[in-house]
Amino acid sequence: MCFACVRLISSICSTNRFIREKERNGVIFFIAIHLKNKSSQTTKLLVSIDNNNNMPPLKRKRAKSSLPHHEKKEETQQQEQQQQEQQQEEQQRQKKMTKKAMTSKSSKPQPEELKIKSSSPAPTTTLLITSAMQAYLLSFVNRHLLDFDFEKRCSVSLVKDNCYCCLTCGQFFAGRGSKTPAYTHALERENHRVFMHLENGRAYSLPENVEILDKSLDDIRKVLFPKFTSEEIARLEKEATWSKALDGTEYLVGVVGLNRVENARGVNCVIQSLARVDKLRKYFLTTTTTTNDTLQSLCQRIWNKHNFRGHTSPDSFVRKLRKQIKLANPDKLETDVDALFNDPFATLRHFLTFVVPKKHVDDLFRGELLMLNQKNKTQPFVFVPLKLPDAPLFRDVMEKNAIPQVSLAELLKPFALKTAPEYLILAFVNRFSKNQFTKEVSKNPTIVTFPVKNLKIASSPSSSSEKTTSTVSYDLLANVDAAGKATVKHVDGTWYETNDLFVGEVLAQQVTLGEAYVQIYERQQRTQK
Repeated sequence: MCFACVRLISSICSTNRFIREKERNGVIFFIAIHLKNKSSQTTKLLVSIDNNNNMPPLKRKRAKSSLPHHEKKEETQQQEQQQQEQQQEEQQRQKKMTKKAMTSKSSKPQPEELKIKSSSPAPTTTLLITSAMQAYLLSFVNRHLLDFDFEKRCSVSLVKDNCYCCLTCGQFFAGRGSKTPAYTHALERENHRVFMHLENGRAYSLPENVEILDKSLDDIRKVLFPKFTSEEIARLEKEATWSKALDGTEYLVGVVGLNRVENARGVNCVIQSLARVDKLRKYFLTTTTTTNDTLQSLCQRIWNKHNFRGHTSPDSFVRKLRKQIKLANPDKLETDVDALFNDPFATLRHFLTFVVPKKHVDDLFRGELLMLNQKNKTQPFVFVPLKLPDAPLFRDVMEKNAIPQVSLAELLKPFALKTAPEYLILAFVNRFSKNQFTKEVSKNPTIVTFPVKNLKIASSPSSSSEKTTSTVSYDLLANVDAAGKATVKHVDGTWYETNDLFVGEVLAQQVTLGEAYVQIYERQQRTQK
């Protein structure tokens, strides 16, 4: 056997060596091709090995041989045809593999991948990012700086429509397209990438302008849009619920501190008192709202167990009230507006007139009063005005002004209830009086003694001379004193003293120690004597 035959046999046994040899030796290439044409098995074997190894087609050097010209032409045509077939098979195989991969990803999504859809109105494209990219985007979110209690207005253009919140710094910006404040903020500030719409809660990544679909942002949406189910409302009405803020402090749901806005001292205590009214609270919690400048949204934040802080702020609500008063009374001075919100009784009267829905005011607070000293004259009311005795002008033997005391039952003697409301509001209207000459406001220091439970009021007597035949019993829900502090009763029967941001538990005996100004009672039962 010659040396060429030995090399031919060794090249057929080893494919890799055959390929190397045929590239640099023209004689062996001619013999291998010749054998390939003679035997179909060798051809199939070589093709299958090439496909399994995914080797790219090699450029074969033209072998110098002694074949005729027409045989060389046929040989090159066969080579080209074979290469074309291999390329077509490879393309079809790749298409099949891509189709299988797409179907497997759509049917069984991988847990470490995050789907992001384009936010443009054009046909949406779905991108798949890894868990590392997901963690990279969401790591910029800083929940400690998020505060949705303020007015939803762009901090640059001051517009209210289509505003977004930067989840990194907590600022509000309008728009998300190019040249908008939010887009510019994402370009100027490093790592300020995630923005959330303040009206629908959808999150986007800027400047890429793609929507982020991730459940880790649901806690922010629960703070932005509090929602309550019927089961949660029933649980809140029966038992006290404690929650934990981001800083680790625990707060009681329903009794949270309220930040004082400017001189609106009376707003906080009135809000805390009205939040004790069961049916009014249920109406506020079951109705959805997208704005935070209403009493409804403020009540929802008070009773939300997902808050990031143990307090909230009525800033946007107070600003809206000021604008309404200025529009209704353009001649009213700013000092008069401050005096209105600084006085709890004036604030409550404004709330019952313009803030609380008229339907609920009529159903819960409106009643009919009998004037026993005026021949049983009837008078409709929303709150019962009670007048305190005047403060003494002279000093006692100890050279101190005596502080008079009067019982609530004595103040209610001239009245009787013809129509007893479900919630009774009592107001001591002359607790503060304004001197017409000096324009100074003086306080009446008279102390009112009142029961916390079973306040009995005469109801529907036949005449003023006859004794009352029936009474209506009420229990105290909230008491606002002259200092602007509100002592409220929680659903579990515990009393809490609220003074703006301060919230503390007190005994029931301590409720009667202050100078009562406004009180809210809840009707318990009607008994016949």
